[in-house]
Amino acid sequence: MQVVFEIIGMGAKKYGGFERYILEEARQLKERGYKLVVVFDTQPLADRYIEDLLHVGASYYVIPYQNKLRFTSAIFKLMRKYRPEVVHSNFSSNIFLVQIMACLMHVPVRISTEHCLPVLSTCKRRFLYTFLSILTSYILPVSAQSAQAVQKGLWLNKSKVKTLYLGVNDFAYEKSEMKKKYGLPMDKLLIMNVAYHHPVKGVDVLLRAFALLLKYPGVKDVVLCQIGGGQTGHDTSALKSLARSLGIEDRVIWMGLQNNVPEILSCGDIYCQPSRSEGIGLAIMEASLARLPVVATRVGGIPEVAVDKVNAYLVESEDADGLAGSMYMLYKDKAQRERMGYHGRLQALDKFCLSNQVTKLIECFYKI
Repeated sequence: MQVVFEIIGMGAKKYGGFERYILEEARQLKERGYKLVVVFDTQPLADRYIEDLLHVGASYYVIPYQNKLRFTSAIFKLMRKYRPEVVHSNFSSNIFLVQIMACLMHVPVRISTEHCLPVLSTCKRRFLYTFLSILTSYILPVSAQSAQAVQKGLWLNKSKVKTLYLGVNDFAYEKSEMKKKYGLPMDKLLIMNVAYHHPVKGVDVLLRAFALLLKYPGVKDVVLCQIGGGQTGHDTSALKSLARSLGIEDRVIWMGLQNNVPEILSCGDIYCQPSRSEGIGLAIMEASLARLPVVATRVGGIPEVAVDKVNAYLVESEDADGLAGSMYMLYKDKAQRERMGYHGRLQALDKFCLSNQVTKLIECFYKI
């Protein structure tokens, strides 16, 4: 049986959109006679995710990256055991070691997905990405904006850079049932946000924008629902302290990390993504499937999934006033919320269908 290696340099703290993407890849590969072997750098916390991977015939290993020598040795032994046809790296600080070993093991197809918006402004960074382009068959940024940034930074092999969007599964849940299930207020307008508590996600900007929104005339019965968690306890406590200092503590619901984000998004009325940088927005795709209009920052690949004046209002990064004003326009205009939500769902179904996007990834394995 032919084998595909997925090297994931980000521990799965939840069962979210990216985890479902990997699961769909495992399912489609099994149908084609391939076996997926997933290598994590930390143990995934969502047991059901691992159970589902094993159920579709995938195998998984946990190889910590803290000790480079041990990591290199373990990956080498694993590659020698399975002799993979494909090595695909994601979110990986060890990306160069992985792809060098794949070259040494004569792996035919070597792919790296770029999930962030890379900054290639120094010679060192440009050299590293050019070296990566030599090691790999393709570099697959998750948005056209990310692809443009990578191509601009490369000294050669620009043709190896191909945009490949991620995707999400369709879903439909009844709002009142989901509000009851998660204990969310039935009589409030809910503004939703899904983000790790990391500065790049701009949750602090969202809190300031929400405080400004509450000062607009006639704004009442509105609550901010934040889904996510911090890399450390400090990240979350700092945001909660900010909410207290802004006087909005009783208007913010902190839901923590969740495995059923689509269900919770179905409770909402508006989705807000105030990122300072973003490769693409999986949460925006899911919010669009839930028919939520989007308010977001015009950074990275966000405008490719949140189209200004179509399914979203976009503002510049750090613009809390702009976010508040856009949320207010949607707050007071239910018809506009419904129109934008309708167009967002159509776009998500057409452009970001999970099975279609995974099929495109697997087709890359055959094109080399």
